[in-house]
This record gives sequence, structure tokens and C-alpha cells, in this order.
Amino acid sequence: MPKRVAVLALMVLLTVLAAGCGEHNQQPAEEEITIAGINLGDSTADVRQILGEDYISEPLHPDGSWFGEPTSLWFYGDDLELVIGEDSDTVLQINLYGQGYATSRGDKVGDRADKVLPGYEEKYALAKDHFEGDELPGWFVVKEGEWLVFSFQDANTMVNQPIAGDDQVQSIHLVYEKFMH
Repeated sequence: MPKRVAVLALMVLLTVLAAGCGEHNQQPAEEEITIAGINLGDSTADVRQILGEDYISEPLHPDGSWFGEPTSLWFYGDDLELVIGEDSDTVLQINLYGQGYATSRGDKVGDRADKVLPGYEEKYALAKDHFEGDELPGWFVVKEGEWLVFSFQDANTMVNQPIAGDDQVQSIHLVYEKFMH
């Protein structure tokens, strides 16, 4: 009898362990949204490793007034600019203005709204403005505190009015929510 109990206990234990290893219990890997392979918080060493040393750096807010620390802009050609925190030595914002780079999902400036937006709308919540709580078309919460913004305006603004399917992406931005005030 004790042998039967031991075998039964072993079978139960193996069944529990096997069930714990099944695919239905695995959490899907969270998709990391990047622009040009760069993410918010990446170090400047990571940026140089991925994009190289061919950039121009200019002071942005040397007094730290906007981002809470002195910042500079790193320009990779006319297409890509990175806001770099001088104290943290990290990426604080990514702005894409040309077709030389893409998001980690392959989205580029010039793509149509009806190609880009549906995939994000089904996976991510729309960001809400801090003043009235209204949803912001084309602005997605891709991670807590991080927004991906598709701008369909070329008037030097990221705020979109209603977006038509044939509107083209004018710029793409990866930003920390806390700096969007």
C-alpha cells in the first residue's frame, strides 16, 4: 500500500510540473517598441553602438527647464533626433522626421494611417491629454509612462485632428508621458 501511495504522489507531482510547463501558462513576451532600434532610457553608449558616431550634438535645454536636467539634441542626418539627458546620459525622447529609419514594427514616415494605426489600436490604449482627459488620436500608451506618437500634421505639432485613412505619417515620436505637458 505505501508503494502505491508513493507512485500516486509521484504521478500527481509530475502532472503538476508538466502542466506548469505547458504553453498555455507562458506569458507572451512584451513587445518592445523602438525607433531606429533605440528605446527611451537607452544609454548614450548603446545609441553609439546601434547608430554609430556620425551625429551632430547641439544644446537643447542647458538649464534643465523642460526635462529636469540639461539636455542636448543628437541629430542623425535630417531624419532622426534624440533628446539626451546630460546628467543621466540616457535617451529622453526620440523624434523621427524622415524615411531613413523605422519603428520596431517597420512603420515609417510617409506610411498611410490605414496601414499604421489599426495594429496599434487593437493592442494599445490611446493616450489621454492631461487637461481634459480626451483621447489623443494617433498617440498610444506602449508601456506605462511611455507614449508612441504618430503625427499626421506637418505644421510643427504632434496634435492630430481627426485622421483620415489616406493621411500620411509626417513624424513619429517615442516620449515619456511625464514630459508631455
